[in-house]
Amino acid sequence: MWKPRLELILAFAFAGALTVGACSPALAPPSVDTPGPASAATTASGSGRVPTTPVPVSTASSRAPTPTSSPSPVHPAKVFLDPGHGGVDTGTIGYTDDGTMVEEKTIALAIALKTAELLERDGISVELSRTNDSLPGSTPADYVPDGTTLTPDGVLDDLQRRIDRANASGASVLLSIHLNAYDDPSIGGTETFYDSSRPFAAQNERFASLIQNDLIASLRAKGYDTPDRGIADDQDLITDRFGTLGEDYHHLVMLGPGVPGHLNPSKMPGALSESLFLSDPAEATAANQSSMQDLIAGSYTRAIEQFLGNPGQRHTTSH
Repeated sequence: MWKPRLELILAFAFAGALTVGACSPALAPPSVDTPGPASAATTASGSGRVPTTPVPVSTASSRAPTPTSSPSPVHPAKVFLDPGHGGVDTGTIGYTDDGTMVEEKTIALAIALKTAELLERDGISVELSRTNDSLPGSTPADYVPDGTTLTPDGVLDDLQRRIDRANASGASVLLSIHLNAYDDPSIGGTETFYDSSRPFAAQNERFASLIQNDLIASLRAKGYDTPDRGIADDQDLITDRFGTLGEDYHHLVMLGPGVPGHLNPSKMPGALSESLFLSDPAEATAANQSSMQDLIAGSYTRAIEQFLGNPGQRHTTSH
């Protein structure tokens, strides 16, 4: 039975992810023969599965400017990027074709920093929920006694802090960046989620479509046959309610409506992208590669700029 991973559950109501492998330059593009169901499954974003020595993943952190560092943006809009997970919350964990471990939190951050750099080059202000491997604003109360993972309340509090920062930034659009996973390593693909219950539901759906369509087109242009899982309404997901959001709360927390006394919602259109499955070794291999991260960041940038109506798009990562 398909169900949203705990991360999507965490971002959605927990924000989960699966493993996607990164292809080395010498490897052919990933090939997935069976697209599988239209809705991706989600897995727990818990800690207990983290190896003691995480494998290094190429990131843009050494090159990307601080999200808020644009001196004179030429576009009035601001973008909020949310690289999922961080710190003890690794998100999904996958392994490449050669057995290299890949953590969702690291790939998501690398893609977010690259996207921020491209947007700022085009004069668009960007803020991020995190710019390093941490959970900004977390307190000891958010963790289990040994500090190795977040409690359910801690996860919800982390997601609320991300939403609060997005709202405080005055951003015009929010993109939450994740990677997917499933028990069956043959399942892969690209999927984008939106929420249809918000006042700006039509904008949510349009933004999700732009993200999905550009990313699939970019993958095809580079010879990847990654399955197109399309866009999906998060109300179709089975999400974690954290014991406080109510039995009828079927939304991703980052995108969904508020719950009085428990959750304050985001105030701008948004989408959550699951670019690849880390549970598929071929896709994990690709995700771990800087060139794939560049491709995804370029797609996100073009989609965001199209959504905002920005005529710039000076970056050259086009398909």
